[in-house]
Order: sequence, then C-alpha cells, then structure tokens
Amino acid sequence: MKKILLSAFALIVSSSAFSQYWSTQNTGFTTASRGISGIEVFDANTAWAFAYDGVTSTNNIQEFTKTSNGGTTWTSGAINVGNPALTITNISGVSDTTAWVGALLSTSSDGLGAVYKTVNGGTTWTAQQSFSTVGESYLNFVHAFDANNVIVGGDPENGEFELYTTSNGGSSWTRVIAANVPNPNSGEYGYNAGYYAVGNNIFFYTNKGRIYKSIDKGLNWTIAFTGSTYGLTDFGSATVSGDMAWSDASRGIVIKKNYNTAGNPTALAIYRTTDGGSTWPTVTFTGITAANNITDITYVPGTNILVATSSSQTSGGSWKSLDNGSTWTALDTAVQHLGVRCSDANTCYSGGFNTSATTGGMFKSSQNLAVLDINKAINNLSIYPNPTKGEVNIKTDKKIKSTTVLDLSGKVLTIGSSETVNLNAFTKGTYLVKIEFADGSSKTEKIIKD
Repeated sequence: MKKILLSAFALIVSSSAFSQYWSTQNTGFTTASRGISGIEVFDANTAWAFAYDGVTSTNNIQEFTKTSNGGTTWTSGAINVGNPALTITNISGVSDTTAWVGALLSTSSDGLGAVYKTVNGGTTWTAQQSFSTVGESYLNFVHAFDANNVIVGGDPENGEFELYTTSNGGSSWTRVIAANVPNPNSGEYGYNAGYYAVGNNIFFYTNKGRIYKSIDKGLNWTIAFTGSTYGLTDFGSATVSGDMAWSDASRGIVIKKNYNTAGNPTALAIYRTTDGGSTWPTVTFTGITAANNITDITYVPGTNILVATSSSQTSGGSWKSLDNGSTWTALDTAVQHLGVRCSDANTCYSGGFNTSATTGGMFKSSQNLAVLDINKAINNLSIYPNPTKGEVNIKTDKKIKSTTVLDLSGKVLTIGSSETVNLNAFTKGTYLVKIEFADGSSKTEKIIKD
C-alpha cells in the first residue's frame, strides 16, 4: 500500500518577521533549520512537538521539544526508539514527563511500527503496542487523552481498521472490536497524523474522503463526514485534499483544497457542521482565498474561534475567525507557519524554523484572540452605556449584520442582529460584544455588566 506522508513542507530557514499577535520562542534544537513537523498542546502550560530537517527533508529526524511552563522555556531531546530508520508519525504529551510517539518503518510498504512511551521527560522511550501484520499493518497516530487513556490507530488489518486503546497508561492494550467501527471501503486507509482530538472526542480522515468519529475516547466509532458528497474524495491526493478541525463533539469544520498539475491551489471550499456531522452546509466566507494555501486549521476548544495557517514560502501567514469560519482576518502575512494548535483563546502555538538552539523555532500567541481586532477602523461607532445594568445600545452609520456576545474565553453566549444587545440574563462581569457589519468589517468591545 502506498502511503502519503503529510509532513512534507517547503524548505526555508526561520523568518524574524511576525505580527503583533505572535511572539517567538526558542525550541532548543541544537541544529539550525529544524522545522516543527507536528505539535500537540495538552493545556495552556504543556505542549510537545517533534522536528524535521528544514535543509534536507529526506533526513530522518528523531527529535522532540517540550514545554511545561507555557513556552517560557522549551527543552529538546532525542526520541531514541532503538532504530534510526523509524519515522515519527506524531507526538502526544500530557505532562513534563509523560508522552507517547508513533514510529513506523516508512521504507516499508506496510509501515510496520509501534507506539513508544516516555515517563522521564524523553530521556528514554519504551515500546508498547506494535503494528506487525506484514502486508497490512500501518501505524498512523497515537493520542493521549490523559495519563491513563490513550489510543493508537492504523490502517485496516484483517478487514477492519486497526485501533487499540488503553486505560492504564499502556501497560495493556485492547483492540477495538470490529462491531464498534464502521467497515472500511475497498482500499481505504488513513494518513500519518491525519487525526484531530478535543476532550474525549477523536476523529481521523481517510483517502476515501471520510471522517471517522468517536466521542468516548476511541471505544465506539461512526462516520461523521462523507467527502464524496462534496467532491472531496481523498483527504490527501495531489489534486484535491482536505483538513478538519473540531471544537467539540458537535461543531466541526472541513476545508477542501483543489490544485492544478503544477501543485498550485486553485479553489478553496469550507463545510461546517453544528450537529456532530449529520449535516455539512457550505460556508460562505470572506478574508481567505485559495491563494493563501491554507495547510492547517484548528479551533479554540469549545468556542467558535478558529485559527488557520499556511506553510507556503510565498503565501504563508495566519488568519483567525471569530464566527465559526465565515469571516477571516489576517494575523500575519508572508510568515511560514508549520501547523497550529490552541488550548484556549489566550494560548496558541505555531511551529516555525529555528536558526540556532537559542533563536526561534516556535510562535506563541501574545494576545487574546477574542479581543484582538485587526480589521479596519470602524468610524462613527459608539456602544453605550458601558458599564451597563442590562441593555447595550449600538450607534453606527453602518448596517449591522450580527451581534455576538462572548465570554472572555471566547465562548459564544448569544447571537443577534439588532442595535440593542440585551445582557439582562447574564451575571455581573466582563463580556465581549462582537459587531459584524454588512461590508465585512467588524469590531469587538469589552462590556462590563453591573
């Protein structure tokens, strides 16, 4: 079986240009031009990432970096899995000491490999569940929900997707029974690191344009997206591909990208679900185009806030949406971002390239996504009274499209469209009111409820 690895990025060294939203952090990799091949953010303080060679991409790199203090310091190290030929698929850490990686023999048509665990911060790595059926097994991802509950997933073996779970940190693993997983289509397989997890929910996509979904840490699965309905017949082909992100079990987004024979993006479509995948209406969106070449997308968990990034050398950058993918604004431009993940509206990380052990390699958010407003200035706008005991009035020369009230974490509380926002039902505190106008501009203001 031929597999397409998703960790192939354009080669470039670190750029010092970044916007007011991103600050740079030092990954600690001792070799220059190390790029972030994948990152997983466990909480606001804890994140693990692994590297690839930004100069010679064919070099097989087994290195990680981690932070347990919100990126103030990053500590790098070797992922010593006993075989330098094994390719790291992804990394998933739950603390400063404990993490798992998937490792496979990518030179094999089978991708035979195993999941490895460290309990001493990456000093040593111990093999746990293996994928060993010649001619079929292919390890795709490992994800830790917490220190005890972990799932590792692979391609179909013996006619069913090969998925194993543990509830004791990997001391023992149990294969998910066939009855709990929808049958694969003929020739269907997943992709390296082609998954997304939030809370107890996990999703993976396939070369048949389908998304598999579990809301109970991988024990039971359903089909949440059938891409052939939307012309997305493969999440990873050269002519059409896709990506996904999920805010929770109900809210998710899929982007579809079309490419010409030269590999240049020609079309971008967005589909959105708010009912767990039962329906996927097409999103009418502004602020991003196919030319931006979006390569990764993520939600702030539990909110309608999205961040998208591009790893393109020529059209790189990052964008945010506060309204579940309808309106996008640039956070920065012409900066190469190698993936993005957020733990909350204040904490997002995006991979980059370092120039030395003490310079660069990681971007971290420096402002709250829900507060930051980089749209063009809104003239002749007043919001009063503030503080308020109940109603807030909006006076503007522009036509209002919608008004959204959010809490400080970015969670949407109510949506309206009038010039009066009613906060009578809310407790005392500080809220955000986002006003979207018919011309595509928007303004977000803090409102205090007395």
